[in-house]
Amino acid sequence: MRPARRVMGAAAVGLAACSPTYDWRDVRPADAGVQLLFPCKPRTEARSITLAGQPVRMTMVACEAGGSMFGLAFADAGDPGRVAPALAALRAAQAGNLGAPAQSLGTVTVTGANPAPVPERVQVNGRFPDGTAVRQQLVYFARGTRVYQAAVMGGATAEAAGTFFEGIRPAP
Repeated sequence: MRPARRVMGAAAVGLAACSPTYDWRDVRPADAGVQLLFPCKPRTEARSITLAGQPVRMTMVACEAGGSMFGLAFADAGDPGRVAPALAALRAAQAGNLGAPAQSLGTVTVTGANPAPVPERVQVNGRFPDGTAVRQQLVYFARGTRVYQAAVMGGATAEAAGTFFEGIRPAP
């Protein structure tokens, strides 16, 4: 009986150590062309915006877990020649929203992404309009004529942000 109690005790400690903060799930947003892991059940919103001088429909899929927001925004640039300008516009807009420059953290591998422009991970250490400091990590990439911005905003652990970004892959 003692070995069984030790195993059960170890299992109980292991379960207690598992944080309910992140409830990872595979999500396949409609019309996204990708699937990814979210640490919570996301909501989806779409709206028309102007991106690099062109009107597009931007879809945002996001949720909050552990005090951080995890999200994916995507739009179809409509033409291969508009992909690079659209990604640059997404990056500039996000940095502008937080009032700080985007700092490159280097290139990343996103399975199924276009080889050019090269997928990149950036960080913005900025402020909300009310002055509250905020850190956001983002990955920008394209697949076909779709452009994507995956983002983690807030104090998520490096492991959680890594799981989110590394979980992006083509939808079957």
